[in-house]
Amino acid sequence: MCKIRPFLCLLFILCLNCAAVAKPEASQSVLPLKFDTGNPAPYGLPSTVINIAGKEYPIIFDTGAKKYGLALTKKALEGIQVRFTGKKICSTSVRGRDCLDEFIIPEVQLGEFTVKNVKGVVLEKSKLWGGNGQGFKETEASQNGLMGFPLLSEFNLLLDYSHAKLVIVKPHSKPAGYSVDQWIAIPFQGHLLTKLNFDNKPVLLSWDTGSLPSVIKESYASDIQKTPCPTSAPYAKKDCSSVQSTSFSTTEGRQLPKIWFMTINTIPPIAPFDGLVGSNFYANNLVYFDFDQKLIFVKPR
Repeated sequence: MCKIRPFLCLLFILCLNCAAVAKPEASQSVLPLKFDTGNPAPYGLPSTVINIAGKEYPIIFDTGAKKYGLALTKKALEGIQVRFTGKKICSTSVRGRDCLDEFIIPEVQLGEFTVKNVKGVVLEKSKLWGGNGQGFKETEASQNGLMGFPLLSEFNLLLDYSHAKLVIVKPHSKPAGYSVDQWIAIPFQGHLLTKLNFDNKPVLLSWDTGSLPSVIKESYASDIQKTPCPTSAPYAKKDCSSVQSTSFSTTEGRQLPKIWFMTINTIPPIAPFDGLVGSNFYANNLVYFDFDQKLIFVKPR
């Protein structure tokens, strides 16, 4: 046929070559966020959607889950192909010490990105957020589990709570449409630990999307004037006390947006931080976790 119709043959070969060209790999992907778990929106835990074996799973988005790429309930694991490793992964939190069975899921889809061999643990229902509290607002996300730091830190992350979205960015890339290099830069170590100044007093904070709201040790705030927590948020209970910054800055003296912390006495003594930067800060500012440079970028909205 090529001898008779060389032009058609050329087109056929070109089409085959076109089909062989791979689609350019995306540099970022946008995941939707909801804030209706635990408390009514917009004061609840942030949740998004992941895809496993072609099925969508609403799931809580928690940078504070240090050891768990995924932590899924038995209900969520029904019908998912997993391989149990025989190991238990242990961690200590305000709920105490948990040791959970580890598994591996062959493939997890995060928007445009595919992550292979994702490690996770079986999350006991009684240990899910609100499991020991009254008035916790259950959603499908809380019934499925969480996506934590080991999986999230494979990408760079931009939190845009005002537009209800999480932008996950391929390593060594920048988020499109955000001039993050012009924002306030804060160095971090390890599990998003930052050295900052609160009212000219040194403070070590971890950045935790699962913290509702920002919290700080009572022992740290013992010499700071306390006030009732803002009454506009449903987590502000009668006995809720807070400390409000008059100055919140980097160690170099660059001013950050002001923040208030709820004072608590349940942060374990072994915790390597004085407090957690939580939901009330993300709701009012843009935050970008750059794991390439080990920097957190902040911009007031």
